[in-house]
Amino acid sequence: ASCWHRRCAQEVPWAFLDFKAMAQHDGRRPLTAVALLLTLLVNLRRGQIAALPGPSLPVLRRSLLSSAGALGTSALQQGASASSFATPFGNIDTSFLDASAPPDVAAPPADAVRTASGLAYKMLLRPTCALSKSKPLDNPDCQRPLPYDKAVIDYTAWLPSGKQFDTSSLEKRLVRVNSVMPGWTEGLQLMAPGQTTRFWIPAKLAFGDSSDDPRKPAGPLVFDIEMFSIERQPKPPASLGETPADAKLTASGLAYQDLKPGTGTRKPTVNSNVTAYYNGWSKQGDLVMSTSFGAQLNFIVKEIPIQGLQEGFTMMVEGETKRFFIPSKLAFGDKPEGNVPGGLLTFDVRLVSINN
Repeated sequence: ASCWHRRCAQEVPWAFLDFKAMAQHDGRRPLTAVALLLTLLVNLRRGQIAALPGPSLPVLRRSLLSSAGALGTSALQQGASASSFATPFGNIDTSFLDASAPPDVAAPPADAVRTASGLAYKMLLRPTCALSKSKPLDNPDCQRPLPYDKAVIDYTAWLPSGKQFDTSSLEKRLVRVNSVMPGWTEGLQLMAPGQTTRFWIPAKLAFGDSSDDPRKPAGPLVFDIEMFSIERQPKPPASLGETPADAKLTASGLAYQDLKPGTGTRKPTVNSNVTAYYNGWSKQGDLVMSTSFGAQLNFIVKEIPIQGLQEGFTMMVEGETKRFFIPSKLAFGDKPEGNVPGGLLTFDVRLVSINN
C-alpha cells in the first residue's frame, strides 16, 4: 500500500474491517465483504453516516476503494473513472461513487479567468498561504511550482457532457509540471499548496481533437485539481536528450562541457574514494540520481553503475564542475528493463574531494 493509504488508515481508526483478510480466508467471505463494503459506501454517498468520526468523504472514499480492490481478482480499473471492479462473482458497478459533475462543466462561466493560450480557470478554494481574502494571492508566502518541479495533487476530470472519465480517487499523484498535458503545465504553475482550481482546457491544450485512447478523450476537458505540496527539483539543463554542438568528445563517445574550473591538480582513478555533488536527468527530464535527494555523497568511482560517469570522474580535479552527456552505450542502453532510464543521460557533477 502507498503512503497515502497508510495515512488514510491512520485517519480512520474506526474502519477496523479487514476486507482483504476476509476475501482470502475462504470462498464465502468475499461476497460478505463486498456486501458490507458497498453498504458503507452507499450510505456515505447518501450522507447517512456523516456523524462518524474521521476524515472527509474524499479521504474515506479513497481508503474504502483501496480496500475494495483487494476483494477482486484484479485491482480497480485504472484510466477512465473507477466504474467497476472484478470479483469472483462478476463485475460490480461503482459508477454511483463518481463525483457529480459541476453545474458549469459544459463551458467556463463568465467569471472564469482566461489566459492568452485559451485556458480558463476558476479558483474554488484559496491556498493555505492566503486563506483570508485580506491577504493577496501574490504575497511572498505563496510559492508556486516551476515547470521542472513536482507537485502532489488530487484531481477529477469530466467531459463537457458531465461524464467523469478520470480521477485520482485511489491515491494522490506526484507529477512533474512539464511532463503532463500543456493545459496542466500552465495551470499547475498558477496554483499554490492548499488551493483547489477548476480548469476548462481546450482540445489544443489537452489531447487534441481526435484520440483513439479512451483514457485520453478528444475535445475540451474539465479538471478540478487540488494541490497539496510542491517538491522543488534542481533546474535541468536546456539540452536534455541531445548533445550540444560545442560539447567536447572522448574516444569512448562521452561528451562533456566544462562549467567551473577546479582548484586541485590530482585526478581520481577508478579505485579512488571521492566526495561529490551531482544531479542526473533522463532524456525525458526526470531526475534519476541526485545528492539533493539523498543519493550517496561518498563512494568508490568503480562502484558507479554508469560506465560513462566512471570515465567522467577520472577526468576531473578537486573543486571542478562538469556537465556530462552520457550516450546509452555508456549508460543503461536504449531500452533497459524495469524503471531504469534509457537513452542519453545528462549529469552535472562537482568533485569536492579525493579521499584516498
